[in-house]
Amino acid sequence: MPVFIELIFFACFIYIYMKLLYPYGILLVRFVFSEPFIWNKYIEKPRLFFHGLGLILMHFSFSNIYEYWKTPKTFYFISSIMVFVIGIVLTQITWSIKFKRIVIPKIKEKLKSPKNFNISTGESQLGKLYDNMVRYDMILLDKTSKDDFIQCFLKDWGEHKAKIHLKLKNPACKEFYELLKKTFPKNTLRLVDFIKNSDLLRREDGLPYNYNAVRNALTRKKISKRSEELDAVFASFS
Repeated sequence: MPVFIELIFFACFIYIYMKLLYPYGILLVRFVFSEPFIWNKYIEKPRLFFHGLGLILMHFSFSNIYEYWKTPKTFYFISSIMVFVIGIVLTQITWSIKFKRIVIPKIKEKLKSPKNFNISTGESQLGKLYDNMVRYDMILLDKTSKDDFIQCFLKDWGEHKAKIHLKLKNPACKEFYELLKKTFPKNTLRLVDFIKNSDLLRREDGLPYNYNAVRNALTRKKISKRSEELDAVFASFS
């Protein structure tokens, strides 16, 4: 490999390492001398991970680039160049504004344990759904107000004490869940969260629904006894 090409590669390594060592070197010095410093673990840890991953890819691919330099048209050489570039990109995106404001929040959203129903709809639609269910006598009015209903769907489970008391048997409850998913397809609501983990749903007798009983409902019959009424409840959203 020509010397000037090697220098270009080494310059890339030096730049990437300096990009990493300079800010964290300052943090280390401030830590050693008990000086105050800002450390946001939700940003810095992913940044170190992606930066380290990028450096690993660069080192791994450079050895192949050096080995296959005399045969530049081979798959190994071309793929190694691509991996080297990907490594550089990974180390650089971690320092961008988008990484802080877009990438990190999205990663956290994907990884965090659900604490709400993750329903992608607004209060007006949920209020309309509540009114439709009241019209077909599917909710206990004296125990579940419209505000309770909306709070349960939109707020985190620990932020309120409201419950949803449904006048639905297990098969109808499962069908209600399936229609809810179909009507609002952008939400990430899971049956286990809806029935079990949230602890927000109650049967007509005031007891919680049994998750296994609801999950296994409709195995023989694909519709419940209240199927037509449930279709009518959700018909206005289509």
